[in-house]
This record gives sequence, C-alpha cells and structure tokens, in this order.
Amino acid sequence: MLQTVERLERLLEIASEEGIAVRCEWLGGIRGGLVRVGHTPILFVDESLTVSDQLEQVQGALEILDWTESEWWDEINLLLELGQT
Repeated sequence: MLQTVERLERLLEIASEEGIAVRCEWLGGIRGGLVRVGHTPILFVDESLTVSDQLEQVQGALEILDWTESEWWDEINLLLELGQT
C-alpha cells in the first residue's frame, strides 16, 4: 500500500502527464483545486495544508474528471479509491 506522500506525488505526476498544469503554492488555506484558464486546466495544491489534506484536495479535484480514456485509468482509479477507504 502506498504511503500518503507517494500517492499524492503519483496523482500529481499523472495529472501533469494528462496535460494538467500543476501549481503547488502557499495559498494560506484558501481552497485550491482544479480550474480552467482558457483551455488549460490548472490544479492548485495548497502547500499550507498537511500532506493528508493536500492528498484529499487533489483526489477531490481529479475524481470529477473522466479518466476512462486515459492510459492511467486503472492506476488513477486505484489511487482515488485508496483515498476513500
């Protein structure tokens, strides 16, 4: 079973590979998440949160996307399910 940090890092890697710009910044508790600027999706991760909270934030943002056509479908599905248990 992957540790929290490993799961977070892997989710961010997959997001990046899928063309989502990943921005890890100190947001001071302001909600991060997935936004679109034009046609570019950007995932903001709040570095002021604990790693567990960052993972929850990223999972919440990524689980709303349709991953069925992605080459990482199986892995992303597993990583998102792991966060819900």
